[in-house]
Amino acid sequence: MIRVLFLIDTLLTGGAEKSLVSIASKFTQVEPVFVHIYDGNFLEKSLKGFGIKVFSLGVKRNYNFDDATARLLPILQEVKPDIIHSTLFNSDIVARRIKAKYPVLLINSFVNNSYTAQRYSNSSIINKFKLFLFQQYDKFSASNVDLFISNSEAIKLTNASALNIPHQKIKVIHRGREISQFQPISSHQKESLKRELKLSDETVLLNVGRLLERKGQMDLLVAFKKLVLTQPNLKLLIAGEGSFKNNLKEFIDNNGLASKVMLLGNRNDISDLLQLADYFIFPSWYEGLPGSLIEAMMAGTPIVASDIPENLECISRKTGLIFETKNSDDLKTKIITALNDRDGMLEKSRLAKLVALEKFDINKIASVYEKTYLDLIEKKSLNG
Repeated sequence: MIRVLFLIDTLLTGGAEKSLVSIASKFTQVEPVFVHIYDGNFLEKSLKGFGIKVFSLGVKRNYNFDDATARLLPILQEVKPDIIHSTLFNSDIVARRIKAKYPVLLINSFVNNSYTAQRYSNSSIINKFKLFLFQQYDKFSASNVDLFISNSEAIKLTNASALNIPHQKIKVIHRGREISQFQPISSHQKESLKRELKLSDETVLLNVGRLLERKGQMDLLVAFKKLVLTQPNLKLLIAGEGSFKNNLKEFIDNNGLASKVMLLGNRNDISDLLQLADYFIFPSWYEGLPGSLIEAMMAGTPIVASDIPENLECISRKTGLIFETKNSDDLKTKIITALNDRDGMLEKSRLAKLVALEKFDINKIASVYEKTYLDLIEKKSLNG
């Protein structure tokens, strides 16, 4: 059995982290080992429950690549992986650096549109310069990588261009989810969750994601503020943590929305929240392949989502309502449309679930990952 060491920034509850944990738990021909660079081990218990070893490097600040490399080396000598598979920028850079000290097959994941024109345009002059430097460093060191796995076609195309990587060196494998986790919950479970969240008969809108500016939660709050003027029975739940939390909380407090909006923080019952919610709202500006959106599809929760390419790789106008990215007025209009056409939205959600079962079943995804690892090792063996 081959051994793959997954190197990732943290084991918090982002889409990339949750996806890798789900995939690794399904392996039958690969032994996975996880290493996280920084503090944040929310998912460690799940990994250990699957019998997967977890190491923490305990690095105290971002971009301390020398320290991370030094701490990783003895773990590699103990684990002796056949492949290192890194995810997220810091982990990718550490993995590329370690290859000079520990020869091993190296895979990087593409999970974000990191260098889009939109991201540059939304940045300050200083941040534009920093992003440019990161891009050049990323491009320069990418030659150390044997294979890239992109979680969407959209991400593949933009990163291939931004980092000057040949398309044949990038394989697209979608994210997956465990179908059984998204079955309907009992009425007792639903009532218990409603009591916990102090809900009664409100219409519930749900957003799940890291609290980051690019996730578009502020656009949602702006739209929601206008919505409740004519739709007072709405409640908005936002599940997740992140650096933009204080900005969102300030808007909620300053606009008298504290009784209408709940910031739930990290939750381990997202599948239950999706069953509780009447609508799932996903206003992100750019993504990888959006795991939260896939989960909403699997749960059969009606969806209103931004028109970014990554979202449209999952849903269409037949399976959800699509609004113009960063346009809070259009978002408000689409939510009103959804509220006024419950039967139509339920039919869209039924079709979305069928798509998710076909494209994003975690068992199918895990099999593709395993074959990819085995093929890469075989290719190395043939090439000497």
